[in-house]
Amino acid sequence: MEARTTDGPFGPVHIRHDPWPAIVVQVQGAGMPTVRVAVPDREHAAMTVNGQRAPLSSPGRWRLRRKSRTRHATVGNRGYALTPTGLRTSLLLRDGVPIADVLGTLAAYSPLRDLPGNDARLVWHGGIDPTDVAVGQAMVIGFGAGAPGALLGTIHALLDMCFTSVR
Repeated sequence: MEARTTDGPFGPVHIRHDPWPAIVVQVQGAGMPTVRVAVPDREHAAMTVNGQRAPLSSPGRWRLRRKSRTRHATVGNRGYALTPTGLRTSLLLRDGVPIADVLGTLAAYSPLRDLPGNDARLVWHGGIDPTDVAVGQAMVIGFGAGAPGALLGTIHALLDMCFTSVR
């Protein structure tokens, strides 16, 4: 597993990831729960928080509209959503309230790239806690920031099918 550390609003956030054979991202830090996201392919995913399974929705391959690619996670009594707002941008919500702006790069769209949100930045809003940071960071690294619109989404889905059948 590869490891790196990034600055978070509550101190260092330790990120470990293994991009093969499936994306596995583990995020932890001081006072934060350990969050693990496994993404075996672009259609399926699983999340655990401190070893407890957290329900996670997958939008599926053929969701062509940007907003239809929103990922939802339920952690305890909180609902999180990672909603694409542009080609390289997303909004992280907790119970419908924005808690972070997410800024990605175009490199995330490479069909050969296994870790779509590795270089995405989160700009945190006020009123967050360590659980928000851990869950949000794990979701962004595992799923990336932003989504293409309908035309680029169709092209990307076709390219994705071609490249995933080659692996």
